[in-house]
Amino acid sequence: MPEANQGRPRALLIIDNEPTTVVTLKSYLSAQDFKVTVAATGSDGVNEALAHPPALILLSTQLPDGPGLKAYTQLRARARTAHIPIMFLAELGDAKLQNDLLSAGADDFIPKPFDIDILILRIRNAIKRQDRDGLHHPRSGLPTGRLVQEQIRSLADEDGWYKIDFGINEFSTFRDQYGFMTGEEVISFTAGLLNEVVQSTGTPDDFIGHRDDTDFVIVTDLAHGPQLRTLLEQRFNVEVQSFYSFMEREQGFTESPDGATKKPLMTAKIKVQEGEAL
Repeated sequence: MPEANQGRPRALLIIDNEPTTVVTLKSYLSAQDFKVTVAATGSDGVNEALAHPPALILLSTQLPDGPGLKAYTQLRARARTAHIPIMFLAELGDAKLQNDLLSAGADDFIPKPFDIDILILRIRNAIKRQDRDGLHHPRSGLPTGRLVQEQIRSLADEDGWYKIDFGINEFSTFRDQYGFMTGEEVISFTAGLLNEVVQSTGTPDDFIGHRDDTDFVIVTDLAHGPQLRTLLEQRFNVEVQSFYSFMEREQGFTESPDGATKKPLMTAKIKVQEGEAL
């Protein structure tokens, strides 16, 4: 049976350069309704995870640019990827690494050759644990709940930060008119846009969280914050119009079926806070 995912295929990232392993995993996991991305090196894998945080990462213990533990350490050190479950795929002869990697905090250790059905069950169970613990938002896959609260609490002891609270004006009006599923597409689009802008304009240490519905939070530094804020607002206000009809975009509002009520189009709703620089 395909993985139940509340209508949104769960994204998995495979960081491995062994062709047989990659082809086998991608084929089976895609058939289970996962969205699979592959990176051949640790460096590419870290960059991909930062740009498009997956629900889970399968990481080889040996990669062309170094041991998998190096990439694992980098992923755990970044705010955007620290919460993602990571399962190691071990080559023959790497079994002695098991205790070291699990002690370092890895979520699982899978020796090769592996039973693909058991591996898929382990992947599902790891994602279900994340869902049960409320660590990532089911709509976007971004950190939520306790992870957002901890990130915000940590700002009290830091300086030089810039926090962006991002919401969507007129979202309820849009969802009422276009339907629940189209509203879900807007939320998915927004999460993707935030990731894309932060990846291109922010820093690897920036945090993106999803509190609830259309309530997102970004934490960056004072040097990057203002530019991030401006670019997010500009891009969202332009690109979100793709969800409207040509006529609505031209007139700049939506109308009720009887034409009696006019409502503005969705726009970014942004509030910022700054921590004093040292």
